[in-house]
This record gives sequence, C-alpha cells and structure tokens, in this order.
Amino acid sequence: MTTTTETASGSAGGRAIAVLIMLFLFQTLNFFDKLVFGLSAVPMMKELGLSPKDFGLIGSSFFLLFSLSGMAVGMFVVGRFPVKWLLLIMAGVWSATQIPIFFSGSIAVLVICRIILGAGEGPGLPTALHACYNWFPADRRSVPSAVVLQGISVGLLAGGPILTYVIVNYGWRTGFLFCGLLGLAWMLGWFFIGGEGPYSAAHAPEAVVAKDKALPARILWGDATVIGVIIMSTASYWIVGMSATWLPPYLQLGLGYKQVDVGWIISGIYLFQSPLLLGGSWLTQYLQRKGFSLRACLGHASGLALLAAGCALLLSIVTTGPLQLACVAIAFAAPSLTTIFGPVALGAIAPAVQRGRLIVVIYSGNAASALVSNALTGWIVGEAGSNAPLGYAHAMTFTAGVLITGAISAFALIFPERTIARFARTAQEPSSSAAVAAVST
Repeated sequence: MTTTTETASGSAGGRAIAVLIMLFLFQTLNFFDKLVFGLSAVPMMKELGLSPKDFGLIGSSFFLLFSLSGMAVGMFVVGRFPVKWLLLIMAGVWSATQIPIFFSGSIAVLVICRIILGAGEGPGLPTALHACYNWFPADRRSVPSAVVLQGISVGLLAGGPILTYVIVNYGWRTGFLFCGLLGLAWMLGWFFIGGEGPYSAAHAPEAVVAKDKALPARILWGDATVIGVIIMSTASYWIVGMSATWLPPYLQLGLGYKQVDVGWIISGIYLFQSPLLLGGSWLTQYLQRKGFSLRACLGHASGLALLAAGCALLLSIVTTGPLQLACVAIAFAAPSLTTIFGPVALGAIAPAVQRGRLIVVIYSGNAASALVSNALTGWIVGEAGSNAPLGYAHAMTFTAGVLITGAISAFALIFPERTIARFARTAQEPSSSAAVAAVST
C-alpha cells in the first residue's frame, strides 16, 4: 500500500530537486554579497581613507539588524506566509542594496546599504532550510540541508576569483553592481520554480498536525539541548560571520599573502569545505542508522568541529606555508558543520508546529555574535597600530577562545534523547490533567 508521504515524494521529486538547486544558488548569492565587502577591503580603505577600526565598524553595521530581522521573520512571518514569496522579497532587498553602492562614493550610503542588506539576509539561511524541509521527509533532510549549505562554500569558492577579477579590473564598486545583477537573475528563476512543498504545514495531513502539540515556551526554550545549540551556534557564527569581512585582510595583511593570491586561497579553503560538509552530514546520518545516539552524532560532532577549528586557528598564527593554509582552512570551514547538526538536532526534538520557528529564530538570533566579532576584531587589530600581523594574531587568538567555548557547551549541554523524552512527558501532562478533571466532574 502506498502512503500519502510516498505518493507526495514521488510526484514532487523532480520539482523538489529543482527547488533544492535554487536554494543552493540562493545561498551562493548570499555569500557573494557578503564576500564582496571583504574582497574590497584594501582598495576601499585606501580610497575612502578608512582605518581598520572604521572598516570593522562598517563591516559590523551589516549585522546591526541581521539578527533582529531574522528573529522577527521567525516569530511573526514564517508559517503565516508562503515561503516562496518570503525568499523572493529577501533576494529583492539584496539586489536593491548592492546596486546603489556602484553609483555613490558616500560612506553614509555604504553604511545604510550594508545595514539594509543585513536586515534582508538575516533570515536567509534558516528560511532556506525551512523551505528545503518542506520538500523532503524528516528522515532524508540531512543531505539536502548540506546541499543548501554548499551554496556557502560555492559562493566563497567561486566568489573569491570571480569577484577579485571584477574588483581588480573594473574597480571595487563594480563588484557590488555585479552582485546586485546576479540577485535579479535569481529572482526570475525562483519566481517560476519556487513553491510550497508536500511536507509543508499547508499540505500536512490533519492527523499529523494534531499529533504534535505545542510545548509551553518556558519548557521549549529553557531546555538544556536548546540552550546548548544556542551557545554552540553563536560561537560558530562568530567566525562564520567575520569570515567574509576579515578573512581576506587577515590573509593579506596578517599573514602576508598578495591580494591577487588571496582570492585563490579563499577558493581553496572553501573547496575543502564542500566535501567536509557533505561527508560530515552523510557520516552522521549513516551512524544514526547504525544505532549511534543523536548526542554522539550531533552534540559530540558539533563539539569536535568547533574544538578542531579553535585549535587550528591558533596554529595558523605560528605556522607557515601549506600547513598554515591547512590550519586556516580547518578554522574557517569546520564551524559550518554545526549549521547542519544544530538544525537537525532542533528538528529532532521540537514538535512539528514549533520546528520552523525554533530554527529560524535561533539561527537568525545567533548572528548577533557577528555584529560583535566584526567590530571587536577591527578594534583589536587597530590597537596594534602599524604592526598589523600582531593585531591579527591577537584577534584570531581571541576568536579561537570563542570557538573552544562553543565546543565545551556542545559537549556539556546537547542531549537530544533526554530532551525528546522530557518533551514527550510534558506533552502528555495536559491530557492527563484533562482526564482527571473530566472524571472528577
């Protein structure tokens, strides 16, 4: 007998792949938009007379509304409006804030556009993951999630040489124009391909929706696993958020690589990230099927990823040559694994009616750390004065400490099985109380 889920999966298979490709490109565009600012750092600072502190503050302005807009979308918009139009509006905001930079030499325009761009990109990744989940069943979401995240790797992989070529040959402002035009092209494709999938709330059978009751907010948000994911993901986004802004100047001014080589080095780093994300997601899913616990596959895996990244970042300061580049690659690529493991863990523990909101709010709110990390990195680098390598060494040492703190929280707090059992008991309590009241009456 063919189930409703199987029928939906079969009929929507081709469309699901097309949507997945568009979501992948959505994330690619997202990181083109982020990377263009960092790749423009040196010529922009020279032309506009910006100090490292000034550049860091402008970079952090991108994150001023990033978290707030993402959390607002998660709490008040996701689940109430079709995700197709949400993503279309976001991409429209991205393009509308990139193109004006080409036509203006004003620092104020640059800051305003970066702030609005951040507001548009804040809910981008978690909303894309939510859209992805609408097209794939719960037991087949890890690898599609990794494919969506591959857009980050490809955005940085392709964006490095492509945007460097545009900036070096046509000027840094043309890089922003190029990103804006790419956004308009994506919007056209998504308009025809995007839609609500067979596993969205709108298409879910009533019996499935009724089975999962919403938990009280204090129970859901006060759970140790949820708190662990919040701390872990915040530490992870500390370096993910600063990578587009500070990785290019760290390589060029901190480690001494030439600007023309930086784009290719960044491509190599994120070329390494692609198999890491796909391999990591496949391995943890395989281990779960073999009987390994969610704690081991998601909690321990997240802790190991951040611990390895923190240690590698420390080593990048004191090593040279290929070993140094390998350490930089691990430090900036490994934390992205937690962007797979965290949402999968939340999806495993949360009731279906609260899953989308939980993921979007947490993975938008954690980006607040990027607001701090970009500004603080600029301040630390600036405090070293003309000794840029020393300033970057201090900044990266501090960042390594943040990553290791996130690793400790993942090891100590993320217990998905324990949380699932606790939530199940909580969900049964109202029914039991109602039954007792009915008998008493």
